[in-house]
Amino acid sequence: MAKRAAERLSEDEIKQVVDGLVRGHIYTALDCPPDMIPSVFMVVAFGGLNDYDMDTVGMVYEWLDKAGERGINGCPMFLSCKVVHTDDWKIIVERAVKVEQAMQKAME
Repeated sequence: MAKRAAERLSEDEIKQVVDGLVRGHIYTALDCPPDMIPSVFMVVAFGGLNDYDMDTVGMVYEWLDKAGERGINGCPMFLSCKVVHTDDWKIIVERAVKVEQAMQKAME
């Protein structure tokens, strides 16, 4: 069975993710040790990404307000997650870096 590609985000969705990252409202798979990803994003532990073509998955994340009441080893736990296409993740990172640089420059 063919695996499905991660869906592309709209321009508005990309802007929302950039804003969430910069404001610290989003928790990504990069925020925890790699071996903790299935414990933090329970969907991963239960095979929720098994039908994805992992070559198209750029990042897994969730909004911090979706975290459960308990965490594990200092990390939040989520019963859901969002998947970002590799190409969209590159755009998001580039824009977030630019926003952070502009904020730093404004504070000088």
